[in-house]
Amino acid sequence: MSLSYGPVTCSLDLDSPGKRAGYFSLTHSDNRHEFSEIPAPLAVVRGGDGPTALVCAGNHGDEYEGQIIARRLFERLKSDEVTGRLILAPALNAPAVLDAARVSPLDQGNMNRSFPGAEDRGPTAALAGFISTHLMPRAQIALDLHSGGSATDYLDCAYFCLSHDKALNGRTRELVETLALPYTFVVPPGDTAGDFDAAAQDAGCAMLSCELGGEGKVSLRALEAGWKGVLRVLAHEGVITAKAAQRLGADVAQPTTYLDFGAGAYHVTARHHGLAEPLVQIGETVAEGQTVALLYDVHDLDATPVPLVAQGPGRVAVRRHSVLVRPGDHLFEIAPELGGDDLERLLRAI
Repeated sequence: MSLSYGPVTCSLDLDSPGKRAGYFSLTHSDNRHEFSEIPAPLAVVRGGDGPTALVCAGNHGDEYEGQIIARRLFERLKSDEVTGRLILAPALNAPAVLDAARVSPLDQGNMNRSFPGAEDRGPTAALAGFISTHLMPRAQIALDLHSGGSATDYLDCAYFCLSHDKALNGRTRELVETLALPYTFVVPPGDTAGDFDAAAQDAGCAMLSCELGGEGKVSLRALEAGWKGVLRVLAHEGVITAKAAQRLGADVAQPTTYLDFGAGAYHVTARHHGLAEPLVQIGETVAEGQTVALLYDVHDLDATPVPLVAQGPGRVAVRRHSVLVRPGDHLFEIAPELGGDDLERLLRAI
């Protein structure tokens, strides 16, 4: 059965038992693609009647750990190790992946601001609409695997995207503690309009997203942390067998550290052009008033460097990759830790 959504079509059978790979393809008319289609890889492994997991990467094209994890799952899992169904989409925004860029070169569309999609608002929205219409409703759990991309480096973290549904918050907490990346960013409800997370939740999926490394390269540390965490989640959800997860390298989950990415988090931002000297590393804890960077005038050696200081205590969670900055460029994002009691109070207040 062929699936379609506006200019996006797919002939891959997603429902029958077995292990298959194919594409969903975008038709887009421009100078390069007038007589072409733009394929995005898609695969399914179905070994039983258990739950379905949708594992996605390439939402932003310059983020690579998740793309490798999704491909590894197809390569290394045997059909009889899948007790439910895996749908694997390692290059959600294929034009951006091919361009090694955050957004699509076709329309400058940021896929993670384009959900739930539309047939008639350009290629990125059409791709998002295909995913929302045909992939998310088939799944009970969705994993959207991100990295810091070319611009930033992130702590290896899961996102705990809060909702006003306490039962859903409890479910998400269970998942992030099974994924068990070193850090979990706790994000307020409705933090980002048009993102994958909200569309998946609207489709009835339990939802996990994460950040694994960054700087437009592959971190072996982040790749292995993400790989083991995804295996744990798939086994925990009954999508693959526990034996398969162990065979492929899953280990015992360790406690995650929660960081407040709501009101407590803040950016350290350049207000002048300059050359930024970082004085702290990602993951480092800082104190209020601590100088975390010096901003040098590019041309004037006599100019005194401008100190950039921490507005409050916390941990350096995100770090800018480039050193040459312009006004408005964030150098760091800093977030305070949430102890167990802090997290419980936050959850009760939702």
